[in-house]
Amino acid sequence: MIWTASPRLRKWAPEDIGKLYFTVLVSWAAFGAIMLPLNPQALLHIATMIMNFALGFSCWHALAVNVILLPRELRPNWIIRITLASASAFFTAMATVATYVSLMG
Repeated sequence: MIWTASPRLRKWAPEDIGKLYFTVLVSWAAFGAIMLPLNPQALLHIATMIMNFALGFSCWHALAVNVILLPRELRPNWIIRITLASASAFFTAMATVATYVSLMG
């Protein structure tokens, strides 16, 4: 999603995209390796919040790709578009509330 969402990254040579994904993967693995022995419950909470934001973003991304990049004949109908927008709103709201509660509580 990072590559398709960023015009700057789409200018990279295709063989260089692996460097971006490898950097993200190593960063995520290092964060998990550091957090797991320190506080596994906090790691679970943080991962859950991040995944809810990711699900919300993924729904918007899928909707945008389907509506903007697909030919009209292949675009999803309004029910699917509304469902994707609703799912995105739900996951983003849940992630926002969970993050707020975690930071304030």
